[in-house]
Amino acid sequence: MEAAVHGVEGAVLPNVYQNGFNSTKEAAPQEEPEPELFLEEPQPCQTRSYGLVTRILAADTNSPYDVLGVNWKMSTDNMKKRYWKLSLLVHPDKCPHPSAQEAFVKLNNAFKDLQDPDKRGAIDEKIKKKDEMEQFEIELKAMREAAEWRRLQGISLAGDEELLAGPKEAQAPKRDEWMTTLPPERKAGVPMHSSFSMNGKEGRGDTSVWTDTPLDRAQKAQQSYLEAYNKTKAIAEGDDVKSKNLDASIVDKYNTSKRSVSLVQKHRDSKKEKKKQKQHEKEEWEGNHPWKPWDREKDLSAGRQKIIIGRANCTVPSSRRELKTPMYKWQDL
Repeated sequence: MEAAVHGVEGAVLPNVYQNGFNSTKEAAPQEEPEPELFLEEPQPCQTRSYGLVTRILAADTNSPYDVLGVNWKMSTDNMKKRYWKLSLLVHPDKCPHPSAQEAFVKLNNAFKDLQDPDKRGAIDEKIKKKDEMEQFEIELKAMREAAEWRRLQGISLAGDEELLAGPKEAQAPKRDEWMTTLPPERKAGVPMHSSFSMNGKEGRGDTSVWTDTPLDRAQKAQQSYLEAYNKTKAIAEGDDVKSKNLDASIVDKYNTSKRSVSLVQKHRDSKKEKKKQKQHEKEEWEGNHPWKPWDREKDLSAGRQKIIIGRANCTVPSSRRELKTPMYKWQDL
């Protein structure tokens, strides 16, 4: 045992000696290793919010239940709690995801649609119909499998043939005859409108005949018929009006020439004659009497003078004789 230890130690001694000898030399400067790059792992809460944002953006906008991630049979209170929880996780102030704002808006719109009773009722009705169709498909598949099993056993029941026949394959749509036949304007031998004109320029005209369907042609024919009918009716009504006006003028002419005048018309004519007579008498009286009619302002001041009394027109009397004379002057205007 000691020999083994000595052997091991003897083997180790040269290395120790060599290390001690090398330690006396100056140690060469060693370069520091570069720090390793570590990616910051997202926290569990952040990872969950990222997943919610991705799921909300991928959900169908027309299905608010998928956006909220709830069943359509969930109560309103539980759905509200679910919305509060998701809105806190997806809120752009708390979630660093670049599309958090878009997901938050989509979540709010989905919750508003579910809060509206009418919109939620319509969505629930669509989901019910979809579930009923899926259930019907499952039952139909089971009935077909049972009918196939009975056919293999040689048993036949009423309705098995219809079940085994399966749905009829939809026939490929075929083209109508008007789609494959050319109109008269486009048949062989007729010059094409796309050919060049050497002599003159001509318009293409009505090109709707190239693309009109039979329904369009029928509607255009009906429209043209109505326009022609209205035009003919207007002409006939104009002729009737002319004939009525002609008859009315003939009747009026006969009435004025043959029929006696009514009492009302006689009274009106007499009033007109009296008025004309008074006007004529007035004109005759003014012509036979050339003097002017009475005018109060002019006739009362005729031949009279206006007296202007003022300090400038007054004079101081120098003697007793002058006192007998008036102290004002008469002036003619």
